[in-house]
Amino acid sequence: MRARPHGQAVAGSLNADLSRSLLALWRSTLSQPGHHQRYLCRVTRLSLLALQRKLDCSALADDPRFQHPGWQRPLQQRLLQLWQAWQQPLQQWLNELDIGEPERANLRWLLDQLSAASSPSNSLLNPQIIAATRQSRGANLRRGARNLLIDQLTQRPLAMPEADNQYRAGHELALSQGEVVLRQPSFELIHYTPVTEQQYSKPLLIIPPPINRYYLLDLTPATSLVQHALQQGMAVYLISWRNPNPSHCNWGLSHYVRACREALKQVLARSGSTQASLLGVCSGGILASLLAGWLQARDRAACLSALSLLITPLDARLQTDLQRLAGSATQQRLRRQVWRQGYLDERSLGSLFTWMKPEQLLWQPAVQRYALGEALPSSPVHTWSHDNTRLPAQLVEDLLDLLTRDPLSRPGSLQIDGAHIDLTRLSVPSWHLAAERDHIVPWHNALPAGRLGGDCQFTLCRGGHVQGLLCPPGQARAGYQSAPTDAQDTPESWASRSSLTEGSWWPAWTDWLARHSGDLQPAVHPLADPALGPAPGHYVHQL
Repeated sequence: MRARPHGQAVAGSLNADLSRSLLALWRSTLSQPGHHQRYLCRVTRLSLLALQRKLDCSALADDPRFQHPGWQRPLQQRLLQLWQAWQQPLQQWLNELDIGEPERANLRWLLDQLSAASSPSNSLLNPQIIAATRQSRGANLRRGARNLLIDQLTQRPLAMPEADNQYRAGHELALSQGEVVLRQPSFELIHYTPVTEQQYSKPLLIIPPPINRYYLLDLTPATSLVQHALQQGMAVYLISWRNPNPSHCNWGLSHYVRACREALKQVLARSGSTQASLLGVCSGGILASLLAGWLQARDRAACLSALSLLITPLDARLQTDLQRLAGSATQQRLRRQVWRQGYLDERSLGSLFTWMKPEQLLWQPAVQRYALGEALPSSPVHTWSHDNTRLPAQLVEDLLDLLTRDPLSRPGSLQIDGAHIDLTRLSVPSWHLAAERDHIVPWHNALPAGRLGGDCQFTLCRGGHVQGLLCPPGQARAGYQSAPTDAQDTPESWASRSSLTEGSWWPAWTDWLARHSGDLQPAVHPLADPALGPAPGHYVHQL
């Protein structure tokens, strides 16, 4: 696992906004004393029920933290129910506070953190910890204390997995064969080797997010979306972004869109086709959309045959912790810090996503490493999720502007490389994917209704932000809803007429893409260049 720099940008930036929210809460105790008294009375009543083990905790039945049979013991049941007693009336108390919405959002995030931190599963009364301590005669606690000391001395953040070489890009991960056919200061372009004798004439250019490495899309042979597209006869090209350093601080949205434009130009030239399709993922979907918008503004969109956007927030009004953390004071301080460094460092970026799901990404690993004394599990997804990259200061600035202004909702209000972006003018057909349990891009924020022109097909799959993408054919419990969408659609109206299909969404996407990818022709193999090397390239390994 790669070492990380200090990473204090995000944490330090929260102080002013949280302080203002706590001050608003204190003032509400003076202006709404009855409201707080009612909450305390209800908590008291629920606590008395909890002490008698009569409080309903059915909401925790599927919580992985409480699956050990020891949680059914009287003491552990009382702990669980007391923990629930102060939380069950919490949302009503918070919603009825007479404070501003930004302060309420910050308090909601803070209370979520307190809830996760105070979970009984984090205490020594966790029956799993008790059982491990008895079985090992305390060896687990000694190992955990040693792990904690080592992590403190080495500044290893947030109970990260130990560094290991079990999963490495180009060895166990990112194994699809191909060649780097272009290397630019900000990206490498990979052309993948065909696995079929014939391929569709119109190539596919994949634009991954500049956050983390691209190989989530080519994780393992069994979970590779790249490999699936190749097997269906697609001619696949992919951008691998460089990990920026302070000298790249001025790389913003315009720079990344220009890079995508250059990659598209190369794809068209190398394939001999007049058209190509784009696939953008998450923030890479934003880049793909802006590229399509730029081409439309310049009357050059005819070179696009189709646009696929996966978990892409076309509606940037995200009601998530990511948005709650972006208060005005937080943004101002974050901007100062990233411009001082030249980038948002990878440790801060990783911490940001960790604090969005602390019960799963922070406290469960901490219990396992420090209380159970166990090594954290290693897996392809774990390896990828901790392989964070830096973000240039200008890109951070531009993404904060997207979150704040939501310029894509006002055609022409966003300017990229001298062109005013109006996605409603697009006529290229598009296919959209969202995940129903996505905590980063809620599915209704990915719905293109009213924001994108052309024929739009929207698909909602089971799973979360990452697991929704990793959905090869044969995946257990996979399924998706799908239906066309138009400018007047709401999430409710789309859902009411969508149809449910059991199984992976991958075949549905490639079937749709094939209809917009031209005729089959003899497959074109990439030309190897010893100076550039084979896939996965150089930039994916760059520290």
